Amino acid sequence: MSMVRAGCITKLTRRRRSGSSGLGFLGSSKRSISSGEEDRSPSEGKKRFAAVWGNGDYGRLGLGSLESQWRPAFCSSFGSQNLQSIACGGAHTLFLTETGCVYATGLNDFGQLGISDDKSYTTEPLKVSGLPNKIVKISAGYHHSSAISVDGELYMWGKNSNGQLGLGKSNKAWISSKLFYV
Repeated sequence: MSMVRAGCITKLTRRRRSGSSGLGFLGSSKRSISSGEEDRSPSEGKKRFAAVWGNGDYGRLGLGSLESQWRPAFCSSFGSQNLQSIACGGAHTLFLTETGCVYATGLNDFGQLGISDDKSYTTEPLKVSGLPNKIVKISAGYHHSSAISVDGELYMWGKNSNGQLGLGKSNKAWISSKLFYV
């Protein structure tokens, strides 16, 4: 699927994510198209971004508001950083940048955002604390989140009422816990 907007060609690549945050897509934006030939280099001259839509309650879309979006909207919270992946949970969303940083937005009632416990939700993506510098994979459950580091370490945080964090049965883990190597 491609879309022309303000002189730019935006190529969207479908990446369906589960959860009620709507669908998330990662797109590549190419600014100079005067030659008519598409540049095939991996990320040179391209910006990978998130186009999000769906229910906006608790700020789960990361657009800075609680408004729902029924058409794709550009998530501009990452400045010059390219996105690698998106994971949608019950009412929260995780974003992974190409530099290996994880950002989270939405509901934080069980610590699933991995941010300060004094925020019950956030409408803009905030950096997850307590993770190593380079994360390569992310996943979001209904009230919990996880990440795998470049070294194969698994980190999980959020609600743990049924042992979903692998820490036995306890209420929650506000700070990421390293579980084991995968």
